[in-house]
Amino acid sequence: MSEKTQKNKQEEEAIASKILVAYLIWSVIISVTIIILGVSEYLITGNTGYGQHPLSQLISAHGSNANAFPYYIGNIIQGIIQFKSFAIIQFGVLILLLTPFGRIFLQIFIFAKEKDRAFVVIATTVFIILLISLYMVRFIA
Repeated sequence: MSEKTQKNKQEEEAIASKILVAYLIWSVIISVTIIILGVSEYLITGNTGYGQHPLSQLISAHGSNANAFPYYIGNIIQGIIQFKSFAIIQFGVLILLLTPFGRIFLQIFIFAKEKDRAFVVIATTVFIILLISLYMVRFIA
């Protein structure tokens, strides 16, 4: 491999690394900001947006009562549209939880650009396993 080719590969890896770092940093910043907005709304209004349920009941509901706590994505989106503080908090947590999915998704394209087929297969396999586990949570919870 020539020195120029080696230098180009190092530059591409540096750019890919910067993209991943920026993605991770901004994902965390955005999710924490959303969570802080939801917590602030709750502290200011004293209202969760989900009736007069005590805080302990909302936390322990685990989706058994969709009106008591935004557990599913559809309920979270509905709650955000209605400016419900707990739905906003849940959305921030959801973004934070989905951050690794996005990182692996980006990594697949980075490996593909580098023509590293083995790592494309590995990253794709990990991504598929994560998607399957995310889908299976619906049946376990």
